[in-house]
Amino acid sequence: MHNISEASIMTELSHASLGDQRLSKRLGQLVKAFAHQPRASIPTATGDWGQACAAYRFLDNPNVHPHELLAPHTARTLQRATSVALALAVNDTTTLNYSHRPATTGLGPIGNNADKTLGLHLHTLLAFTPQRQPLGVLDAQCWARDPATFGVTRQRNRRPVAAKESAKWLRSYQALQAHAAQTPATRWVFVADREADLYELFEQAHATPQSPAVLVRMQHDRGLDQREHRLFTHLRGAPPAGQIQVAVPRRPAQAARTASVTIRFCPVSLSAPLLKKGQPTQSLWAIEAHEAHPPRGATALHWRLLTTVPVTSLAEAVEKVGWYCVRWGIEVFHKVLKSCVAVEEAQLETAARLQRYVMIKLVVAWRVLALTQLGRERPDAAVSEILEQAEWQVLRAVATRGAARAEGVPTVRDAVRWIGRLGGHLGRRGDGAPGQLSLARGLQRLADLTTGGKQAQAALGCA
Repeated sequence: MHNISEASIMTELSHASLGDQRLSKRLGQLVKAFAHQPRASIPTATGDWGQACAAYRFLDNPNVHPHELLAPHTARTLQRATSVALALAVNDTTTLNYSHRPATTGLGPIGNNADKTLGLHLHTLLAFTPQRQPLGVLDAQCWARDPATFGVTRQRNRRPVAAKESAKWLRSYQALQAHAAQTPATRWVFVADREADLYELFEQAHATPQSPAVLVRMQHDRGLDQREHRLFTHLRGAPPAGQIQVAVPRRPAQAARTASVTIRFCPVSLSAPLLKKGQPTQSLWAIEAHEAHPPRGATALHWRLLTTVPVTSLAEAVEKVGWYCVRWGIEVFHKVLKSCVAVEEAQLETAARLQRYVMIKLVVAWRVLALTQLGRERPDAAVSEILEQAEWQVLRAVATRGAARAEGVPTVRDAVRWIGRLGGHLGRRGDGAPGQLSLARGLQRLADLTTGGKQAQAALGCA
């Protein structure tokens, strides 16, 4: 895992090619401000009215394209990916609700009420290791729906995918294809939920040799070439290959649990959909993970997966199920973006400003998520991977109240526990490791403490 300290996070966007050195410098200042204070508003993070006005001007600059802001971070993400043999590119869509800012222009409907529920849609492609360590953002699409098309669903199935929002999955895959070409030593897998069950996606994956693999959850009970039964029935008829345990994360009204699921798999040849009649079939592998006896009150786990990767044994099927489990990480990331980095609290006057703001906040959200996961996966790593010396020295002094025994260099485990404590995590037996929200709050308090300590030292030095 590469360094995610504040000094390192500064380099994530420090080499943006914005065509103007002043703009690049301003971007670096904004990244630093939000890395210090993930949840802060622009005026609070920047520190004074002059700096806040400069930040607003930067976000309002039409010459600054959102993708240009994210490109340096994506380049660093690819550098991190070169250190792993397999990387999972997980993607999903979320909505950003700015209904509390009705005066903001350029927003679009995000719910069932076109006039009152307004905001932006965000589709993010995030790289993970199979151990769920987030490597960074590979691509992000942020847009506002056209209010004039709200509720127009009739005939949508007759439109080509390029004319629908479903094209976001194809654009993400195209972005991954370009990234994979730059990292030939890394094996990439495109992972997505049911909405990405598109014939065009499999067609695109098969069209180019050495393209990233695809793994998606099935949505459509498709027809099969030369077979009487459709896909779901055919897969259910495959012989059971074995049983495995799957950790199911906590959901609303459902506690985290472990599900015992039966695994089935088989090769399939999918017929082209009606609108693509005459197009070639798609040869894929299908996997089913089915929980026959869920606990009382729990929803049974039932996944049907399609992949371009051969599945010829139980071990290979289990591996693919493990890849799909990493998909939960993108939901956690979007939660961090909203709850821990407070991206929906921005008070900006146009959707264009918000889109640029979101790209910067994506990098800050990645840092919070990476910090959380690093504390769980590599607790004995050196604290220098997440904090600068001045930061961890202040943190240790506050956490131990200046105790004389607090000597030596703390570990990531120590630092994460102390940061969580600053953010309100009690650390009682049974509380578990600090979560993303307490870490985001703790980082903000740590920034204030470190700044105060430096100013006190400067004042005493001057005296």
